[in-house]
Amino acid sequence: MRERVDGRFVRAPFSADAAWVGLAARISRRRFLGAAAATAFLAACSSGGSDGGEALAPPPSLSSDPFTLGVASGDPTDDGVVLWTRLAPDPLAGGGMPDEDVDVVWELGTDEDLKQTVAQGVASAIPELGHSVHVDASGLDADRPYWYRFRVGDFETPVARTRTMPAASASPGRMRMGQVSCQRFDPVFFVAYRDLAATEDLDLVVHCGDYIYEKSSVADDASGTSVRDDPLPEAIDLVGYRNRYALTKSDEHLLAAHAIAPWLVTWDDHEVENNYTSDSPEIGSETPGREEFLARRAAAYQAWWEHTPVRLDAPSGPDLRIYRPASFGDLARFLVLDTRQYRSPQVCGDTEAGLDVGPRCPESFEPEFTALGDEQEGWVADQLAGSDAIWNVIVQQVVMQQWRFAPGNTIWNLDQWDGYPAARDRFFETLRASGASNPVVLSGDVHSSWVGSLAADFDDPASEILATEFVATAISSEPSGALTAVTDVVLDNSPHIAWAETTKRGWMLHDVTRDAWRTNVRLVFDPTMEDSQVETESSWVVPAGGTLSEA
Repeated sequence: MRERVDGRFVRAPFSADAAWVGLAARISRRRFLGAAAATAFLAACSSGGSDGGEALAPPPSLSSDPFTLGVASGDPTDDGVVLWTRLAPDPLAGGGMPDEDVDVVWELGTDEDLKQTVAQGVASAIPELGHSVHVDASGLDADRPYWYRFRVGDFETPVARTRTMPAASASPGRMRMGQVSCQRFDPVFFVAYRDLAATEDLDLVVHCGDYIYEKSSVADDASGTSVRDDPLPEAIDLVGYRNRYALTKSDEHLLAAHAIAPWLVTWDDHEVENNYTSDSPEIGSETPGREEFLARRAAAYQAWWEHTPVRLDAPSGPDLRIYRPASFGDLARFLVLDTRQYRSPQVCGDTEAGLDVGPRCPESFEPEFTALGDEQEGWVADQLAGSDAIWNVIVQQVVMQQWRFAPGNTIWNLDQWDGYPAARDRFFETLRASGASNPVVLSGDVHSSWVGSLAADFDDPASEILATEFVATAISSEPSGALTAVTDVVLDNSPHIAWAETTKRGWMLHDVTRDAWRTNVRLVFDPTMEDSQVETESSWVVPAGGTLSEA
């Protein structure tokens, strides 16, 4: 059930628990008070006050730096960007903050030293939302860099860089973008982020999901190995998920990557639990019942929101709509999708054994068997039909191209779009019918790099090409030995796939102009060494109006 509030539809809480209602009212009140404090703060500054201190509540007594999780920015528009931080002096113990609201000062300026401040204010960090802060800094100039920082008492963050997007009516000549996914903390170091953070002039970083993992690699696999300690148990509640994000964000290279550019983020499965679908947990889950799994999903979604720079209201239950658009002038139109929350539970394969590999079954060809859900499918169709961008970029989670492991209907990876063939056909028909130019799909999930075309008929080399897909390997998560063993077979059976590499971690750098999309696949030589070399292993180009080729 939904009700209209201030022009927006708000889903009712998933249970009758009055705590959710009380929290929503408290958040609304704190937003009003935060806005009032920001107004007083700005008035004090404009009238000669040095720091607006008279508008601030006394800071809590903190024995150590509360900004251990760094800062981030995201969901940029042509006149604004979301600035994020979370107060956590004891990050692996729930945060370690006192149970009270805290005023957080933020500043944003046009120079790295913040001597030319153009926006500033006070945000309220409340305990119910993990003392996280989401500032929607608006009224900014289009298509330019900005720098920002946060302060509580005597503690202050380093200055970080962000930027706004070009105006919708603008015709920018170039965009540089990083694509990343899959970052379990313990197997190897985040060397790929060290490389990304050192890359100049990035306009945006796109994350295709699995920002955290709900448990360590050793806990997930008795034979798993790790180069650094993960002391945390599997996350199943809010504190557990908060601690998982805190552990991941303790990585200095990830912090540096967040500090150079705004991010556009979606989630995949491990932000909740491996291979969950909609309201169905993984086989063998610690939360096997539907109600307990929905409670777990509510905690996971809240923790994702608390740690992600997104222009979304905080969730108040197990549902959170995260699919949304973004634009880079008329050069690129982004559609950020969610292929987990609304998809049909997988009924093909050996579901009792929890296997997601096997033959397709009749249900997967039924119209109601969906990867996106009816509402999101309709939204995608509307967005594509209304796009006049040169490049239409689909940011999503799982592999969309076909992987044929053997002839006939014998074995498919059912967790990918291969397990949802009718839904993929509908998506392809939407692409074709929309007339949207130059579709490019960015995916993750499979801890390996793949470059290929999305064909109307994957088994016909002469088939119509509908889009290009770039699948980014993991930042750190473990490659699949089983996939590596059959990669040559997949390539032999898949004429639409141009290239694959299944053993290395890394990221993708996309350099986009009005004439062509160019991609460098940046791979790490040895991620067990923090100073490992990172090199471009493969380069690709898609001319505007043309098809994929090796550069």
